[in-house]
Amino acid sequence: MSIFENLEQYEEILAKPRAFIENFCYITTKDGKFDKLKLNYPQKKLMDLIEECLENKKPIRIRILKARQMGFSTLISALGFWWAAMNENSAYAVVAHKDSSASSIFEKNKIFYDNLPKVLRPKTNRFNSERISFSIDGGGGLRSKIFFGTAGGGELFRGETILFLHKSEIAFWEDKTGTLKKSLNATVPFSPFTAIIEETTANGYNEFKDSWDRSVRGDDDYTPLFVGWNEMVEYAIEPPSGFKLTDKELQLQMDYDLNDSQLYWRRIKINNDYDGNELWFQQEYPLTPQEAFIASGMGVFDGETIKRGYLGVSKPIFEKQINSVMVKEKLLVWEKPESKIEVEMNQLVRYNEDIQDYEYVDGDIEVARSEVFANYTLAVDTSGLGADYNQLVVWHNIKKTMVARFGIKNINEEKLAKIVVEVAQYYNDALVVAEVNYSHAIYDYILDLGYKNCYYTQNTSRLDKKQNNRELGWKTTKLTKAPIISSLRALLNEHPNAIPDKSFWYETEYYVLQDVATNRMNAVSGHHDDIIMANAIAFYVSNSFQAKQTYTRKIQKQLEKQKNRDIMNLDIFNRQKSKTKKLRKGVYSNNA
Repeated sequence: MSIFENLEQYEEILAKPRAFIENFCYITTKDGKFDKLKLNYPQKKLMDLIEECLENKKPIRIRILKARQMGFSTLISALGFWWAAMNENSAYAVVAHKDSSASSIFEKNKIFYDNLPKVLRPKTNRFNSERISFSIDGGGGLRSKIFFGTAGGGELFRGETILFLHKSEIAFWEDKTGTLKKSLNATVPFSPFTAIIEETTANGYNEFKDSWDRSVRGDDDYTPLFVGWNEMVEYAIEPPSGFKLTDKELQLQMDYDLNDSQLYWRRIKINNDYDGNELWFQQEYPLTPQEAFIASGMGVFDGETIKRGYLGVSKPIFEKQINSVMVKEKLLVWEKPESKIEVEMNQLVRYNEDIQDYEYVDGDIEVARSEVFANYTLAVDTSGLGADYNQLVVWHNIKKTMVARFGIKNINEEKLAKIVVEVAQYYNDALVVAEVNYSHAIYDYILDLGYKNCYYTQNTSRLDKKQNNRELGWKTTKLTKAPIISSLRALLNEHPNAIPDKSFWYETEYYVLQDVATNRMNAVSGHHDDIIMANAIAFYVSNSFQAKQTYTRKIQKQLEKQKNRDIMNLDIFNRQKSKTKKLRKGVYSNNA
C-alpha cells in the first residue's frame, strides 16, 4: 500500500500547520524551480507567533511590515489553505490591493490543491478565481470555503463568517475611510482558532502607519512584526577583491551588524534596480520601521535626520507643576534655567624676574561677585480655532537647543498667558514670541501681567514705503513658514540632538510636502504639527537681533578695592592696568 493511500498515517502531520505546509505545499521558487515550501527565517518568525497563539488558544491578530519578496504572502496563503482544506466548517478569505495580486494568490492555492496527495484532496463543487468550495452538492464534504477579493471592489463576503482573513499589501488599499477594513474585521469572530493577518510594505503616512503605531504602543490586540531585508540570508553577494565600504556603509555595518556580502548586495541593488536612489531602495527594502515609512513618504525632514533624532531622544529630567493656573498638564523640563557665578578677586602687580616685566597676580580677597544668566526664547504655537494643541517650547539662545515644552488643548487665552509668563520668568525672563494668526489677545493678557520682554515683528505693508510698523508676535504665512522650517531643518541635519523630545520626532514622520510647486507643507490628515511649528518659530527667533545671544550679568556685590602694598611703581601699575583685562573665575551652577 502506498503511503499516500492511508489517511491515518498523516494524522499527526495534518494537525500541525507547519508540518502540513512543509510536507504538502508546493511552490514555484524564485529561481524557477518547483519544490516544497521550506520556511526561510522571516517566515519562521511569523510561524512561531502563529503556533504560540494556537497553543495558548488565543485569537491570531498580526500586523506585518516587511521588505519585498520575503515570502510572507506565500506562507499566509499556505496557512489559509490548510485552515480551509484540512478543517471542517472553516473559511479562509484573502483580500489583495489589485486584481493581479488576487489572481496570483488564487494560482498559489490552485497549486497547493493540485499537488496534494490524492487521499488528502477534499472534494469541491466550485473552483474559480473568486471562490473554492470544499462541499458536495446535497450536503457532506468539509463545508469549508476559500474566498478571493480585491480592495475597492465593493462589499466583500457579506453574510459570511470568516475564520482566517488575509489582508495583502493593505497599505496600498484604496479604502481611505476604512469602511472596508471595518466590515471585513466584523466577519471574523474574536475567538480561538481565528486569524486576521495584515502584511504590507510601507506606503507613506497613511492609515496603515496609524494602525502600525497603535500596535507598537500596545493599543490594540495586533502583534506588530517587522522584518528588514538584512534578515533574509539570500540578500547577500560575495564582494569582489578590493571591495571597500563607503563611510555610509561602514556606519550601517556598525549600526545593524551587516557583513560585506550584505552591503555589496545592497550596493548592487541600489545601483542596478533603483538608479542609484537610496531613498527608493529604502522604501522597498527598509532596515527599520521608521526607515520604511520615512522613505515611502514625501517627508519634509530628511529620513536619516529623523532616525538620528530618535536615537538622541531622552526623557525630561523632571516635570514642573504649573502654579499660576489649575491644570493637570506639567512643564516638561530637559534642562533647568542656566546661571553661573563669576567672582572677581583683587589683583597684585608684581615684578616677574623671568620675563623681566610687571604682571598681575591673583590675590586672596574677593572684590566683586556677579550672577550671570543664560538667555532664552519661549515660543507659543496657539491652537487657533481649537482643533489643535497649544504648544509652548523654550530654546537656549546660546546653545541652540530645546530645553522645555508644555502642551495643552482646551484653555482660554487669559489662562494660557499666565502659563506663558510663569514659564518665561522661570527661564530667566525669556523672550516671548506667540503666534497671532487668529488673535492678538494673548499679548494683551501678557502685558496686563506686567511682562515686557516680548517679540516684535517688523511689518512693512509695501516694499517702497520706508515706514515700519512694529507688531507684537509672529504670523505664520506662506512667506514666513518656508524660512523657519528650512532653518530648523538645516540645524537638525547637523545637530539632531538639539531637540531631545520624542513627540517632536514623531510629528516629523507625518510632516510632508503636499505640493512641490507651491512648497506647501503640512501634517497628514489626522496628525498634528504644533510641536514642529513651535520649535521652528523658537529657533528662528532665538537667532534674531531681539534675542540676546550672550549671558546677562547682574552684580551681586561690589567691594572697595584695597590698596596694593606690593605696587612699587604706581605709574607702571596704571599702565599695566590699561593693557590687561580683569581675570574672572566662573563656576557654573543651576539655580532651578
